[in-house]
Amino acid sequence: MFTITKMAMIRTILFKVLVLLTMAHAAVSLQAVAQQATLHAWQRSVAGAGAYLAATIVTSPMDVVKTRAQAPGKASRNSVVVALEMLRNEGVASFFSGLTPALFMVPAAMVQYTLIDPLRARFPLYIAAMIAGALDITIKCPFDRLKTQMQNDRSGRSMSTLFADTLKDAGVSGLWAGYTVTLVRDLPYLVIKWLVFAQVQALLNAGPLAVMFPIPPEARNLVAGAVAGGVAATAVTPVDVIKTRLQIASAATGGSRGSSIAVARSIIAEDGVAGLFSGLGPRLARIPFYTSITLATFEGIKDSFLRKGLR
Repeated sequence: MFTITKMAMIRTILFKVLVLLTMAHAAVSLQAVAQQATLHAWQRSVAGAGAYLAATIVTSPMDVVKTRAQAPGKASRNSVVVALEMLRNEGVASFFSGLTPALFMVPAAMVQYTLIDPLRARFPLYIAAMIAGALDITIKCPFDRLKTQMQNDRSGRSMSTLFADTLKDAGVSGLWAGYTVTLVRDLPYLVIKWLVFAQVQALLNAGPLAVMFPIPPEARNLVAGAVAGGVAATAVTPVDVIKTRLQIASAATGGSRGSSIAVARSIIAEDGVAGLFSGLGPRLARIPFYTSITLATFEGIKDSFLRKGLR
């Protein structure tokens, strides 16, 4: 009897959780439709650009350390050791290497954040994230490659020099080195990020968590963004490591690139499975922080437009 009663209680709890998640999904969909009706594309573009710039500049040092930790020969080294070595040998400026090409990725971010609301008002959120994300990744890939190379380059070459060297050695196609693996990494990341963010945001706004843990409205997007970023970043870290190795190898060999599978096998042979998660420490230090800033800023700027009635 006790077992039957316990199973009934579990079913009741699961049913309530399902109902809450369904309500949260509906609330997010309605919110997206409402915002689409009152915000213009230029307003979402401004919100996306502001969100990307704020998060990219603030978290640049952690991104550089992560890239250095994932470079060949660094997989087994502690990220703190890498950071201290950078500070001692290259100075504070080295923590902002690669920032210039990162800032050139603003248009890609604007595309993603301009499209995400109207797309999710018409399609399921995961499809909206895939469409907006694919466009974002395609536009930013050349600059992401240059950013990775600058972050790992000790000679201090400028972005224009790296750009010219890439065209000379590998042609235009060389600018998209690592595009496939970047797509494999970033699309799942974006889908997971938006799905988790939407659900946590809705639960904090109207679910039982809002009653048990009341959080000021300004902080809800920060919390939801941090949770979404942490979950998504951990899931795609192995692909991020492979992508970094491919882009660095492409620069070192004049455009010659191995396959993603070959790189993965090489990492496992050298450092074991743990090598696929090298740089996870600074990645988890950066991505939840980065995502919380990005999404909170994006929602905050949109809310500001809505309050002021700028149409």
